[in-house]
Amino acid sequence: MELLISILGAITAITVSAIGALLANKNSLILQIRKLKEEHYTSFVESLHNHTANDNEESLTRFVLARDKMFLIASENVIKKMLDYEDNGVGKSLEAHNFYLTELIKSIRADLKLKDKNFPIISFKKANNNVE
Repeated sequence: MELLISILGAITAITVSAIGALLANKNSLILQIRKLKEEHYTSFVESLHNHTANDNEESLTRFVLARDKMFLIASENVIKKMLDYEDNGVGKSLEAHNFYLTELIKSIRADLKLKDKNFPIISFKKANNNVE
């Protein structure tokens, strides 16, 4: 009887350890993906801002690379909002640009599990190089 109890205890301990390891691995993978998304989203927004502010060949090249990387990691909703921004916001009125930019940023924030209740309409600002 003692042998049976010992065997059951060992099986239970092994099972609990295996389940704990699987859950820890799953959580680690989720955190790694979130970190990767944060890096890609930050790089995308930075390159988009720089291209908007500078509009030269180098900034376009960096923007296109960041954009293409977004297709690998971004959620479906973020990709849809990015394409909406490109189709309906770029080169359009300032109001349309800011609306679609805001929708894109809101979808990125939602994908990163950031909560927003009253996210304002946003826009990019150009840096003033004449500051003394």
